[in-house]
Amino acid sequence: MIEIIENGRLIELAIEKHNRFLGEYSAEFSEIEGKLNALKQQSDAIKKEIETAESRIVVLAEKYHLLFYQARKQREEIFNPLLGKLRSCKSSNLQDVMRLDSRIEEFEKRLQNSKSIEDEESIIAEIKKILHEFESAASMAGLTVTFKGVADKLDEAISSHRELLSLENMPKERIVSARGQEKQLGEIETRQSWLKHRIDSHKNALLHWEKQKGGIPVG
Repeated sequence: MIEIIENGRLIELAIEKHNRFLGEYSAEFSEIEGKLNALKQQSDAIKKEIETAESRIVVLAEKYHLLFYQARKQREEIFNPLLGKLRSCKSSNLQDVMRLDSRIEEFEKRLQNSKSIEDEESIIAEIKKILHEFESAASMAGLTVTFKGVADKLDEAISSHRELLSLENMPKERIVSARGQEKQLGEIETRQSWLKHRIDSHKNALLHWEKQKGGIPVG
Protein backbone atom coordinates (compact mmCIF):
# COMPACT_ATOMS: atom_id res chain seq x y z
CA MET A 1 0.00 0.00 0.00
CA ILE A 2 2.82 2.36 0.93
CA GLU A 3 4.60 1.52 -2.36
CA ILE A 4 1.48 2.40 -4.41
CA ILE A 5 1.19 5.81 -2.72
CA GLU A 6 4.89 6.55 -3.27
CA ASN A 7 4.69 5.58 -6.93
CA GLY A 8 1.58 7.72 -7.40
CA ARG A 9 3.31 10.70 -5.82
CA LEU A 10 6.38 10.22 -7.97
CA ILE A 11 4.21 10.23 -11.09
CA GLU A 12 2.50 13.45 -9.96
CA LEU A 13 5.85 15.07 -9.31
CA ALA A 14 7.06 14.03 -12.77
CA ILE A 15 3.88 15.44 -14.34
CA GLU A 16 4.29 18.71 -12.41
CA LYS A 17 7.92 18.99 -13.49
CA HIS A 18 7.17 18.47 -17.18
CA ASN A 19 4.17 20.83 -17.05
CA ARG A 20 6.39 23.48 -15.44
CA PHE A 21 9.06 23.15 -18.12
CA LEU A 22 6.39 23.12 -20.84
CA GLY A 23 4.94 26.35 -19.48
CA GLU A 24 8.33 28.07 -19.28
CA TYR A 25 9.59 26.89 -22.66
CA SER A 26 6.28 27.55 -24.43
CA ALA A 27 6.14 31.10 -23.06
CA GLU A 28 9.71 31.78 -24.20
CA PHE A 29 8.99 30.17 -27.59
CA SER A 30 5.99 32.49 -28.13
CA GLU A 31 8.03 35.54 -27.10
CA ILE A 32 10.89 34.55 -29.40
CA GLU A 33 8.52 33.92 -32.28
CA GLY A 34 7.24 37.50 -31.98
CA LYS A 35 10.79 38.89 -31.95
CA LEU A 36 11.75 36.67 -34.88
CA ASN A 37 8.84 37.86 -37.01
CA ALA A 38 9.60 41.50 -36.19
CA LEU A 39 13.28 41.05 -37.06
CA LYS A 40 12.43 39.32 -40.33
CA GLN A 41 10.17 42.22 -41.30
CA GLN A 42 12.92 44.72 -40.44
CA SER A 43 15.50 42.67 -42.35
CA ASP A 44 13.24 42.47 -45.42
CA ALA A 45 12.63 46.23 -45.23
CA ILE A 46 16.38 46.95 -45.08
CA LYS A 47 17.06 44.64 -48.03
CA LYS A 48 14.35 46.39 -50.06
CA GLU A 49 15.78 49.79 -49.06
CA ILE A 50 19.26 48.69 -50.20
CA GLU A 51 17.91 47.45 -53.54
CA THR A 52 15.97 50.69 -54.08
CA ALA A 53 19.02 52.83 -53.24
CA GLU A 54 21.33 50.80 -55.49
CA SER A 55 18.87 51.10 -58.41
CA ARG A 56 18.50 54.84 -57.80
CA ILE A 57 22.29 55.28 -57.71
CA VAL A 58 22.62 53.63 -61.14
CA VAL A 59 19.88 55.88 -62.55
CA LEU A 60 21.31 59.08 -61.08
CA ALA A 61 24.88 58.31 -62.19
CA GLU A 62 23.64 58.15 -65.78
CA LYS A 63 21.05 60.90 -65.43
CA TYR A 64 23.22 63.83 -64.41
CA HIS A 65 25.75 63.23 -67.21
CA LEU A 66 22.90 62.83 -69.69
CA LEU A 67 21.40 66.14 -68.54
CA PHE A 68 24.75 67.90 -69.08
CA TYR A 69 24.80 66.47 -72.62
CA GLN A 70 21.17 67.49 -73.28
CA ALA A 71 21.85 71.01 -71.97
CA ARG A 72 24.76 71.39 -74.41
CA LYS A 73 22.69 70.13 -77.37
CA GLN A 74 19.81 72.44 -76.47
CA ARG A 75 22.21 75.36 -76.15
CA GLU A 76 23.64 74.61 -79.60
CA GLU A 77 20.16 74.36 -81.13
CA ILE A 78 19.40 77.87 -79.86
CA PHE A 79 22.82 79.39 -80.40
CA ASN A 80 23.58 78.25 -83.97
CA PRO A 81 20.53 79.96 -85.54
CA LEU A 82 21.28 83.02 -83.39
CA LEU A 83 24.84 83.15 -84.73
CA GLY A 84 23.52 82.86 -88.28
CA LYS A 85 21.17 85.80 -87.73
CA LEU A 86 23.94 87.91 -86.19
CA ARG A 87 26.08 87.24 -89.26
CA SER A 88 23.21 88.11 -91.59
CA CYS A 89 22.61 91.44 -89.93
CA LYS A 90 26.37 92.05 -89.61
CA SER A 91 26.05 92.64 -85.89
CA SER A 92 28.79 94.74 -84.34
CA ASN A 93 29.21 92.28 -81.45
CA LEU A 94 29.51 89.18 -83.68
CA GLN A 95 33.18 88.62 -82.82
CA ASP A 96 32.46 88.94 -79.11
CA VAL A 97 29.71 86.35 -79.40
CA MET A 98 32.00 83.95 -81.27
CA ARG A 99 34.62 84.32 -78.54
CA LEU A 100 31.93 83.58 -75.95
CA ASP A 101 30.98 80.50 -77.96
CA SER A 102 34.55 79.21 -77.76
CA ARG A 103 34.60 79.80 -74.01
CA ILE A 104 31.29 78.06 -73.36
CA GLU A 105 32.34 75.05 -75.44
CA GLU A 106 35.43 74.68 -73.28
CA PHE A 107 33.32 74.86 -70.11
CA GLU A 108 30.89 72.29 -71.52
CA LYS A 109 33.73 69.84 -72.21
CA ARG A 110 35.04 70.26 -68.68
CA LEU A 111 31.54 69.78 -67.31
CA GLN A 112 30.97 66.52 -69.19
CA ASN A 113 34.21 65.04 -67.83
CA SER A 114 33.95 66.41 -64.30
CA LYS A 115 33.61 64.11 -61.27
CA SER A 116 33.58 66.85 -58.62
CA ILE A 117 30.30 68.55 -57.78
CA GLU A 118 32.19 71.63 -56.54
CA ASP A 119 33.86 71.99 -59.97
CA GLU A 120 30.51 71.45 -61.69
CA GLU A 121 28.83 74.18 -59.65
CA SER A 122 31.65 76.58 -60.49
CA ILE A 123 31.55 75.68 -64.20
CA ILE A 124 27.76 76.00 -64.38
CA ALA A 125 27.92 79.44 -62.78
CA GLU A 126 30.32 80.52 -65.59
CA ILE A 127 28.12 78.93 -68.27
CA LYS A 128 25.06 80.79 -66.96
CA LYS A 129 26.96 84.07 -67.17
CA ILE A 130 27.82 83.38 -70.81
CA LEU A 131 24.22 82.37 -71.59
CA HIS A 132 23.09 85.70 -70.17
CA GLU A 133 25.64 87.47 -72.38
CA PHE A 134 24.27 85.58 -75.41
CA GLU A 135 20.79 86.85 -74.57
CA SER A 136 22.09 90.42 -74.20
CA ALA A 137 23.95 90.20 -77.52
CA ALA A 138 20.78 88.96 -79.23
CA SER A 139 18.76 91.77 -77.66
CA MET A 140 21.24 94.39 -78.93
CA ALA A 141 20.71 92.97 -82.43
CA GLY A 142 16.94 93.21 -82.02
CA LEU A 143 16.52 89.47 -81.46
CA THR A 144 14.80 87.71 -78.59
CA VAL A 145 16.17 84.39 -77.36
CA THR A 146 16.16 82.64 -74.00
CA PHE A 147 18.46 79.99 -72.61
CA LYS A 148 16.32 79.38 -69.52
CA GLY A 149 15.62 75.78 -70.56
CA VAL A 150 19.37 75.16 -70.76
CA ALA A 151 19.95 76.63 -67.30
CA ASP A 152 17.09 74.53 -65.89
CA LYS A 153 18.67 71.34 -67.25
CA LEU A 154 22.00 72.26 -65.71
CA ASP A 155 20.31 72.88 -62.35
CA GLU A 156 18.51 69.54 -62.59
CA ALA A 157 21.81 67.82 -63.35
CA ILE A 158 23.42 69.32 -60.24
CA SER A 159 20.43 68.30 -58.11
CA SER A 160 20.72 64.74 -59.44
CA HIS A 161 24.44 64.66 -58.64
CA ARG A 162 23.76 65.92 -55.10
CA GLU A 163 21.17 63.20 -54.59
CA LEU A 164 23.62 60.63 -55.93
CA LEU A 165 26.29 61.70 -53.44
CA SER A 166 23.79 61.56 -50.56
CA LEU A 167 22.89 57.97 -51.47
CA GLU A 168 26.30 56.53 -52.31
CA ASN A 169 27.25 55.47 -48.77
CA MET A 170 23.77 54.44 -47.69
CA PRO A 171 23.80 50.88 -49.11
CA LYS A 172 27.12 50.17 -47.34
CA GLU A 173 25.73 51.43 -44.03
CA ARG A 174 22.50 49.47 -44.46
CA ILE A 175 24.40 46.31 -45.44
CA VAL A 176 26.28 46.50 -42.11
CA SER A 177 22.94 46.91 -40.35
CA ALA A 178 21.45 44.01 -42.32
CA ARG A 179 24.37 41.76 -41.38
CA GLY A 180 23.84 42.57 -37.72
CA GLN A 181 20.20 41.63 -38.02
CA GLU A 182 21.04 38.41 -39.87
CA LYS A 183 23.32 37.46 -36.96
CA GLN A 184 20.51 38.18 -34.50
CA LEU A 185 18.10 36.13 -36.59
CA GLY A 186 20.52 33.20 -36.61
CA GLU A 187 20.93 33.31 -32.84
CA ILE A 188 17.18 33.52 -32.22
CA GLU A 189 16.42 30.74 -34.71
CA THR A 190 18.98 28.51 -32.97
CA ARG A 191 17.34 29.17 -29.60
CA GLN A 192 13.88 28.63 -31.09
CA SER A 193 14.95 25.29 -32.55
CA TRP A 194 16.34 24.21 -29.17
CA LEU A 195 13.11 25.25 -27.43
CA LYS A 196 11.00 23.35 -29.93
CA HIS A 197 13.04 20.22 -29.32
CA ARG A 198 12.70 20.61 -25.53
CA ILE A 199 8.95 21.29 -25.79
CA ASP A 200 8.43 18.16 -27.90
CA SER A 201 10.55 16.15 -25.46
CA HIS A 202 8.55 17.32 -22.42
CA LYS A 203 5.24 16.73 -24.22
CA ASN A 204 6.27 13.13 -24.92
CA ALA A 205 7.42 12.65 -21.32
CA LEU A 206 4.19 14.19 -20.02
CA LEU A 207 2.12 11.87 -22.19
CA HIS A 208 4.08 8.91 -20.81
CA TRP A 209 3.49 9.85 -17.15
CA GLU A 210 -0.16 10.73 -17.69
CA LYS A 211 -0.71 7.25 -19.13
CA GLN A 212 1.07 5.78 -16.12
CA LYS A 213 -1.13 7.79 -13.81
CA GLY A 214 -4.24 6.58 -15.59
CA GLY A 215 -3.12 2.99 -15.30
CA ILE A 216 -2.56 2.61 -19.03
CA PRO A 217 0.26 0.17 -19.67
CA VAL A 218 3.26 1.87 -21.17
CA GLY A 219 5.80 -0.12 -23.16
